[in-house]
Amino acid sequence: MKRILPLLFLMLAMVCFAQDQDIFEVTVDANVENANDANEKEIIALWTAYLQSGEYKNPATPFWDTSQYRIPDDFLWMIDLRSLRTRTPKVQCTVLGVFAVENDHYAIKTSLAHLTEDNTIVLEAILSVYAKKVNGKYVLVNSSQYHKGVWQKKQIGAITYYIHPTHQFDEKDAARMNVFNEEIAKIFKVAPISFDYFVSSYSREIVRLLGYDYMAKIYIPGQTGGVADIQNRIVYAGNNSAYYAHELVHIYTHELFPEANHFWLNEGYATYMDGSGGYDLAWHTKKLKAYLLENPDFEISLSELRGYIPNGEHHTEFRYVIGGLICKKVFEKHGMKGVIDGLRTVDTDDDFFKFIKEKLGVDRDDFSAYVRKIATEQF
Repeated sequence: MKRILPLLFLMLAMVCFAQDQDIFEVTVDANVENANDANEKEIIALWTAYLQSGEYKNPATPFWDTSQYRIPDDFLWMIDLRSLRTRTPKVQCTVLGVFAVENDHYAIKTSLAHLTEDNTIVLEAILSVYAKKVNGKYVLVNSSQYHKGVWQKKQIGAITYYIHPTHQFDEKDAARMNVFNEEIAKIFKVAPISFDYFVSSYSREIVRLLGYDYMAKIYIPGQTGGVADIQNRIVYAGNNSAYYAHELVHIYTHELFPEANHFWLNEGYATYMDGSGGYDLAWHTKKLKAYLLENPDFEISLSELRGYIPNGEHHTEFRYVIGGLICKKVFEKHGMKGVIDGLRTVDTDDDFFKFIKEKLGVDRDDFSAYVRKIATEQF
């Protein structure tokens, strides 16, 4: 999202826009008056070395504390960290502040921005990471791990809840979530997974928890949502509820079937099990049905279809509801074994079409017509 920043950000950015184009530089803003103090200097050097290293999602990382989370920098997918050093236009990275916070940690605040061809400064994100001293030297700590020591904690079965300070925690919802965890474990014939569950009233609070003081769309009107960190067994729920089974489904399918990651089938199964955005599959199917009846020539394509149904409501994502319907039909014909066959083997689009041909007798060329048929025959 492009924004012409006020004078403060313009002054802040002037230094870092003069970077050497052959090196990804991390500039320290002149207002960081403690940048040369011993602790702060070591922390800035650590953070700079990590960003310049190009390392990402390394379980053996020397930069991050991995005592609690196996992949502590997974949250940086939101800024596409892999391309940070080589992106065009060039990303300008500035340390805005380093200061002590609770529990012997330090916070590091960093801005990412770029300059457009018409000299507009675009602020991409403001990041928060933390640092603590372990065995005599500092290591990086992600924001979620830091807040585990700050937010209220509750243990419900195998679920460890961390509760935003302004959220009203509902024990009944937490009990339902624990029951769902036990039930889905039985479906997959495994022991219930232990996981962390961060709960807040609004999705922007979860975005900040993840370590983003600012990013595009953080202030949009729709403030219900969440995400699963499947690498680290975390559910982030900005849906004002201690119950968010959809995201837990993703943790199970990743743990059990890590080689099969087809978006339509994985999101479809989670939607089949627990809906999406607070609404069940039946609700989303009604929205899809209405849209298809109003648009009889609409083509359903795996390779091209993206985004929400354009009916002005923006609740129903095409791929979630269509994937959910496919899972529903496979379950009706073949039971859970049929669905698991897909979750275990389907990774590419070719795999997906092979799966629906085998389980539903539907050819690739007939996919759009089949989806239209099963969607419009409902209700």
